[in-house]
Amino acid sequence: MLCPRCAWCVRTAVTRLDLRTLLVQSDVQRIDCVDGDHFIGVTLNGQIIDVNDSYDAEDGWREVRTDRDKVLYYVLSQVVYPDMDAPRPERFESLYALAGELDVMLLRWQEGKAVGFYTVKFAGAEVPSMRERYRMPVVDTAYVRSEYRNRGFGTEILSDVIARFPNEDIGFSKPISNGMLRSGYS
Repeated sequence: MLCPRCAWCVRTAVTRLDLRTLLVQSDVQRIDCVDGDHFIGVTLNGQIIDVNDSYDAEDGWREVRTDRDKVLYYVLSQVVYPDMDAPRPERFESLYALAGELDVMLLRWQEGKAVGFYTVKFAGAEVPSMRERYRMPVVDTAYVRSEYRNRGFGTEILSDVIARFPNEDIGFSKPISNGMLRSGYS
């Protein structure tokens, strides 16, 4: 296969992804460059889904509903974030677990590109590894690609989540990263 990053034919490793927790029943495969030791892409039913491509999507925060959007969320949270914006523990940043099947996932679209996401756990959902339930909607994860930061997208999350859950208290997962605190999440 021709690797777009290496610019020559390389050996690839293809891994079938199990995205059932995201309610994706389609055939999803991750392709990695073995020779260059990096990510190449993800296919959905044989079609490459590229997070850098432009899609027909209106700017703003939009709820994830299609398998394509779920794959874009996967790429942003499991590939782009750890590879391009590696989390720094001293800033209370960590890797993201995939959203649960009952979580609300939203993508931020800008000029047809998926540039970020946030997820919300509903009130009443079970807290992982505990015998408790969330008492209010909780913003669990939030990410905006580094090249799209400082444009107000993080602050938009607050407005968007308030509009989605009017007249409800809203929680935020803990620990909150320094970046989230700086965006006004405190």
